[in-house]
Amino acid sequence: MLLALHNLTRWLVLLLALVALVRALKGINGAAVYATGAKRALSLFTMSLHGQLLLGIVLYGVSPLTRGAMGDMAAAMRDPGVRYFVVEHPTLMLLGVIVATVTGVLARRGPDEAVRHRRAAIGIALALGLILAGVPWQRPMVPGF
Repeated sequence: MLLALHNLTRWLVLLLALVALVRALKGINGAAVYATGAKRALSLFTMSLHGQLLLGIVLYGVSPLTRGAMGDMAAAMRDPGVRYFVVEHPTLMLLGVIVATVTGVLARRGPDEAVRHRRAAIGIALALGLILAGVPWQRPMVPGF
């Protein structure tokens, strides 16, 4: 059930990332106030990402796949499927969370509206790129289907 929840939540994270990116891009010319839309959208994206991270950490701790891999890391590293879920997926996702979190701080500290939006757009795009690279696309799009 935890895996299904983690799998479904990815769509919320990706949707909020796209909304945040669009909001940031719309304000790059400096015409929009950062605090009204882009900041809120980035905050929602980051919060959803942190929730997904917590689900992933719990899943990582209880998963038979990761528990088995921890018993013999050398064998786990030789198996691309196991290595992906034990090392690559968590690393890319953690980097995505870090980039999104730092983006919120850097964008908020921008000297003007255009810079805030530009920093937000760049950071969200980088975080989204890392997240898209780490999503296990081989899993069903919706659990059970």
